[in-house]
Amino acid sequence: MKSHNPHLIIIPSVAVWKNENMLSFDRKFYDGIELYTKVWPGTVSCILSMSKSSFSDFGVVNKTIDELPFRCIMLGTDESITVEHLTGASIVLASADADNQLHISALCRKSNIKCVYVIEYIPETRYQITLLSTRNPFILLRRFIYIWQHEKKRVSAFSISDGLQSNGTPAYYEYGKFKNNLLYFDTRVYKSNCLTDADLEVRLNDLSKNKPLQLAFSGRLIRIKGADHLVYLALLLKQRKVIFNLTIYGAGELKDDMITFIKNNQLDNIVFMPGPVDFYNKLLPELQKNIDLFVCLHRQSDPSCTYLETLSCGIPIVGYKNRAFSGLLNMEEIGWAAKINDLKKIADIIENLNKNRNQICEKSKIALRFARQNDFETTFQNRINQLKSLL
Repeated sequence: MKSHNPHLIIIPSVAVWKNENMLSFDRKFYDGIELYTKVWPGTVSCILSMSKSSFSDFGVVNKTIDELPFRCIMLGTDESITVEHLTGASIVLASADADNQLHISALCRKSNIKCVYVIEYIPETRYQITLLSTRNPFILLRRFIYIWQHEKKRVSAFSISDGLQSNGTPAYYEYGKFKNNLLYFDTRVYKSNCLTDADLEVRLNDLSKNKPLQLAFSGRLIRIKGADHLVYLALLLKQRKVIFNLTIYGAGELKDDMITFIKNNQLDNIVFMPGPVDFYNKLLPELQKNIDLFVCLHRQSDPSCTYLETLSCGIPIVGYKNRAFSGLLNMEEIGWAAKINDLKKIADIIENLNKNRNQICEKSKIALRFARQNDFETTFQNRINQLKSLL
């Protein structure tokens, strides 16, 4: 029965918001699950926990339970997943970034169910995020011990799983010893969304006219994403008399501080903060048409979808050399990097590129080519093929 109508259960790390009969899903997550239901050769279920946080700033999809194209299994508050939740499954796709899912491979093994884990964060990233968000040294130590203990559980879970899907090179190399480890790059960009060669040539032609250099960032305005360094970088470039504009898309806890810094340093006419905008209808078109360089000052090594989505616009990246960005640079020459927190070096790179714009043109073409090789359809099909191979 399983081989003819394989039942895929997906257990994501993201939660769902519930208001009476209405469920609100993170848009990126929902779009992905919807696609699974279209291409998976059987039935799809999803085990979801309830979110206790506020709505996402980056878009939600509202659906009633009856409207869902997949079966939805809702967990109660602090409810753990048991073997009963997995009844009838042929294969389970679980999140290894969720500490409460590290027992799933053991449950699957007992029930003769295939189990594949999706993993993004490596221990280094977890320590980096904790270090940036914790001031009390005793709490910091306790959290470090927690990370260490759960990493041991994570490794144990991988040892009895049937495969891994590693988002980004850090996780791929960190867990390279485990069998059936698939490397992929997270992205929301479909083939049809990628910049065309003709449109890239138009933008590169404008770049050669010595107009102000157009810089951009998009994402959460928080310290681990280096958002606070963006405005300091703008001031450095202004002091060096580099002619540029910087557009910062997104929302987050640093927004008000960044706006204050911009006003206090008379950057209002060159630094713009339009807030979060619709990804497909606003962000992608504006990046593709107007931006020459993307500034990505992530202080930690998470494999942000920002990287591939930026490259799909034919835009090279200037950023901090965390392990995620370094991994991409080792595969293709899609940008330039400096050590984490070396803001002066980032400014040096941009100042030099402003004088040698042909280098931006060359890497813009490489960036677009690499993104096309890793568009959403190609990436998704590779992940589906791995799951099918285990049935």
